[in-house]
Amino acid sequence: MKIYYVLSVFLAVVYISRNVSCRQSDRESLRMVLAMFRHGARSPVQSFPTDPHADYPWINGKEELQPLGFDQMFQLGRNMRRRYKFFIPDNTVMMKRSIYTVSSCLQRCIDSAQSFLTGLLKTSNSSAIRRQPVPINVIPPDQDTFIRQNRTCEKVKHIMAKEMANNASFLSELNREAARLQQIISAEVGTPITSAQDTALICDTLEVYNAFGMKQPSWAYKIFPDRARAFLQGFLLSYSATPELKHIRGGAILTEYLTKMKAKRDGMMKYNRRMFFYSGHDVTQVNLFNSLGMKQQTLRRPELGSAVVFELHKNDDLWMDWELRMLHYENSSVQTPVQLEIPRCPEPCKLSTFEQTVKHLLLDNYDEVCSTW
Repeated sequence: MKIYYVLSVFLAVVYISRNVSCRQSDRESLRMVLAMFRHGARSPVQSFPTDPHADYPWINGKEELQPLGFDQMFQLGRNMRRRYKFFIPDNTVMMKRSIYTVSSCLQRCIDSAQSFLTGLLKTSNSSAIRRQPVPINVIPPDQDTFIRQNRTCEKVKHIMAKEMANNASFLSELNREAARLQQIISAEVGTPITSAQDTALICDTLEVYNAFGMKQPSWAYKIFPDRARAFLQGFLLSYSATPELKHIRGGAILTEYLTKMKAKRDGMMKYNRRMFFYSGHDVTQVNLFNSLGMKQQTLRRPELGSAVVFELHKNDDLWMDWELRMLHYENSSVQTPVQLEIPRCPEPCKLSTFEQTVKHLLLDNYDEVCSTW
């Protein structure tokens, strides 16, 4: 069975969503915002000998944010400003204390964060990068456990090897589809393609050309768009394909978020910070959605400039607890986000209830979890 048929079965659950504006009552109750966004449009990561665009003059070369990407992130920032302008301090000193921005170490994510902040804080009327009053905190690769997740985790290697040895597993079927694609691609690109990752990168290159309106290679119709996109999404899902991987991948993100949210609710937040922004990747969002069991949101790859937002509200009807809401900007053009139904946490979703529903995913110590199996 082809991987795109497997995916259609694997992902067949729908959750309710609706567009929501920020009402006056919401403004009065809002206490915290955490947003994770995917970077904007970038140049390809990988080329190949027969690539018709091998010599294309990408700004700053391969893997880098392009003018379209700068514009996308600037627009996302402006759209979020529409919702949160009242929540952003006017005073520069207070702005630095209230807003905290974190980025993956890759330059495209750092540039995306800069352009996003330019739009959010309205420090310029264009997407050209300006120095921001809010600094961007870049996580070194060896410390990144929850955005790009570069920190070494031996347990992940062990799990992947075990899954690959199981012919009935999702990862095994993904690898078989990779092998089928490799036969097609290798005959066309002028070099052998032998791994699932290289297969995904070639599929991604075709997606980049599509995003920029560039002519596809003559052979691309054999796999693009449907088959290439299904494989790419399967490849992203493979990072959190098992309960153990969800614990590590999604658990690291949820642990970061819940630590911040509980500190805010309990009056323990440093500098009384209230806005956290994370500049990450498609796989970051997929790991989060997949670990929460939000199948509808994993049906396709997160769009460039998309964002997942958690809002924390003080709800007097919840006594000593606060209310959690989850919003989705499907892309950078969205002005009014969609509110997502949080699995197993009926509205109003109490923060304590949410913590209980994801308790099995949370990490006490990332390195300890990664060193035992």
